[in-house]
Amino acid sequence: MNADAKPRVRVQAGSRPATRVPAGSAPAARPVARYLRDDRSGTLSMRRAVTRDGFIDVRQAAGRASALALDFLHNCGWIAGIADQVIVDTVGTELKLNLRPDLTRLGYDEKERSTWCRLVEGEWRRYSWNPAECDLAGKSTIPEMLDGAMRHYLAYGEGFGVLSYLSAADRARYRIATGTKATLVAPHRLPARTSEMEGLQDGIFHDANGRPTHFRFRRREDGFERDMDIAARDEAGIAQVLHVMDRGANPGAYRGISPMAPIFKVIAQYDQLADATLATALLQTIFAATIKSPEPSENAFKALQTLGDTDPPAAWDGTDAEWRAQVSGVVSDLIDVWGQRIEALKSGGIDLSETARIGHLGPGEELVFHTAQTPGSAYQPFSANLKREAARCIGVTATSASMDFNGATYSSVRMEAATIWPLAVRRRERIPAPLAQGIMEAWLDEMIATGRIPFKGGYRAFAANRDKVCWSEWQGPAAPTADDFKSANAAAVRLEKGLSSLSDECALGGKDWEETARQRARERTVIVEELGLPDPFQRMSGGAGPDGAAADGRREPEAA
Repeated sequence: MNADAKPRVRVQAGSRPATRVPAGSAPAARPVARYLRDDRSGTLSMRRAVTRDGFIDVRQAAGRASALALDFLHNCGWIAGIADQVIVDTVGTELKLNLRPDLTRLGYDEKERSTWCRLVEGEWRRYSWNPAECDLAGKSTIPEMLDGAMRHYLAYGEGFGVLSYLSAADRARYRIATGTKATLVAPHRLPARTSEMEGLQDGIFHDANGRPTHFRFRRREDGFERDMDIAARDEAGIAQVLHVMDRGANPGAYRGISPMAPIFKVIAQYDQLADATLATALLQTIFAATIKSPEPSENAFKALQTLGDTDPPAAWDGTDAEWRAQVSGVVSDLIDVWGQRIEALKSGGIDLSETARIGHLGPGEELVFHTAQTPGSAYQPFSANLKREAARCIGVTATSASMDFNGATYSSVRMEAATIWPLAVRRRERIPAPLAQGIMEAWLDEMIATGRIPFKGGYRAFAANRDKVCWSEWQGPAAPTADDFKSANAAAVRLEKGLSSLSDECALGGKDWEETARQRARERTVIVEELGLPDPFQRMSGGAGPDGAAADGRREPEAA
């Protein structure tokens, strides 16, 4: 064989040739996926996960999710409490209108703009707190509708408001001044029907660009269910159906789904844990004391009764009949003795329900007291973790969800508030604020059209600049604080250092800075100028005050 010839490698059909690895080098690493490396394990393989459009996920799960959410909200106390906390954090007692219109090109100076805004805000407040004026049924105020919309959001993931306009005859009959009326409609009254040929997606008609044109509601009239199509907007472009939902949670979805859907399993686990713990505790309480007896069981009695049928031992020197007679007599005597003892225990046993009685136990018996072992050491940590998971999903603090403030400190409470408060503000801007804004715009359109609220240029100027005129903010409750004194000092430092403004600080407190400033001016005029009292809005320079007056009105003698 030639020394320079290379060895030939025989390769069988269907096999891959072996890769030659240089001597002294490590084999090349096999490429592996960077994600889901353990996808073949049982933990992940049992989870059925697919990729599809968001509206399909919502469409298939929304009905069942809303039914479970309503069930938990109606029958689970701590979930109902969390719902109340969500409403308090998001809406509070009301959302206050804070108009921010751009009227610079409509002939308004800053003073006229401020005066006009105060007029509109005052009229809106009177309208929104009068059920006869704002509600079609004359029962609910606007703040109550916003509360109901938040409950619909927790159960359905969306809320609906329908606007209507009463005729002059109806206004005269009800003795009301305005015609704009709002109605809160439960989302299940908009069945999730789909007909792509008609452009109907989950109960909403859309045009070629995907914009809603009509909503197909189901209304009950005269005992029958009838479909009723309501246009999304009227001829003037004012919304007639207000559909609010968190569209960022499920991009591409036409309808919403309950934000509680990810924690249904957690809520059910907590209820199951509570039920099992209660059942164990009751069982241990019922059997808190037992009698430990050496008496034989039912099987032992049966064994004694069949003892007489056995053959005699080899050492027995009598007859078989004598053996059976002797055994039968012993068995009969034992059964009689135990029967008498059982009857005695029935009549004179231990009864823990009686306070003053001496019980007698049989020979060899012992009264044993049991200590309840429920809940165990793992109950509190596990149940607290379930509540924390639910609170984190819904968007409330863990302490407010559990009402357990053990171990809470100023720093921990501030950290909780700093984490949850942006979620509450975001939720406010997504759900109740757009609903209130839609109602306010329709109301303001009527008020300017009828001349009850003046506007330069009349209704035509307002209609041409509707977006600029109606631009507003909705202020909710104040941000929670762990220590009001420390929070006030922090606000003073921010203002002093130029890191904040009076508008920002008042917004954190749920107030309007202009109203606060004007109220302070009115109070100072009455207190200082009319009554001659010290200015309460200035820092006192010592106990004697700025003029040297003591607390009791006396003055210190002047130095010689």
